[in-house]
Amino acid sequence: MRWLALGAMLAGCAELGVVSDGTSISVGKASHGYLLEGVRLPDRGDGYTTRDVWRARDQRFGTDELVDLVVGVARRMGRQVPDVKLVVADLSGRGGGERAAFHRSHQSGRDADLLYYMRDASGQPLEPDAMHVFNAGGRATDGTGITIDVPRTWLLVREIITAPEAAVQWVFMYEPIAWRLIEHAQRIGEPEALIARARRTLRQPGDSARHDDHMHVRVYCATADRAYGCVDLGPMELLAERQAEPSPSAALMDALASAASSPAATPGPPSPIGGSAGAASLAPSAAALAVPPRLGRLLRTHTDRITLPRWR
Repeated sequence: MRWLALGAMLAGCAELGVVSDGTSISVGKASHGYLLEGVRLPDRGDGYTTRDVWRARDQRFGTDELVDLVVGVARRMGRQVPDVKLVVADLSGRGGGERAAFHRSHQSGRDADLLYYMRDASGQPLEPDAMHVFNAGGRATDGTGITIDVPRTWLLVREIITAPEAAVQWVFMYEPIAWRLIEHAQRIGEPEALIARARRTLRQPGDSARHDDHMHVRVYCATADRAYGCVDLGPMELLAERQAEPSPSAALMDALASAASSPAATPGPPSPIGGSAGAASLAPSAAALAVPPRLGRLLRTHTDRITLPRWR
């Protein structure tokens, strides 16, 4: 059982006491909620970094799913964009809740701010030290000559909206920038289904800043978190679409179960490279593959490795 509820009635209101198994829980809305057992995103990692301004705020906490998303996307982007790192700004504070000085949302551990990929005035890739406000043409308004690197920023969006770690509900950004990314995707022949998903995910918010200096990623509530009050606002179609896709962790679980239930292998002929058993004898026994019943919930899959929450 993920959490053990200890119900109590205090001052006429039901309050929830919980005993944690170490995984995170997002409670409430993104703009009115809090975070239990949040995970701290390291200040730097494979393919990403942060800057002093965001490090000092310490808005570095998120759900397991959000942090896994940022780490996984950054790692994959690092292979495609090796000369600069993705700059990660704010997530949520420890415990979530309102941080009026910084954000209206970012309260329940499901939001992360990422800087656009940029180029300097000479056209060279730039790893920015700060946010820059961009106009509709993708050029910084501060006279520096910095521009948004549209091809690389599209790669980032593509990784975010197809990431296996979590289902993304929104990528908030300035609408003219979003259209530049969509137009680029069309020019290079991206699949129409992918472009359609990007159109539904990229959105300029109507009740906050227009996000012309960064993109703001929000993930859906984890299924287990909904039982404890996590609330998604807005359309749910993208979640249903992602849930209908094959699950990497489910495929792994099926493979493990299949291997565990297969009969023990018989010894093979001597190995040509000096071993005493053939390939068939390398099949693991059922005892060696005993799988915890909730492993599917804990597994986080990446393109070249598997990690468990808090083992980053």
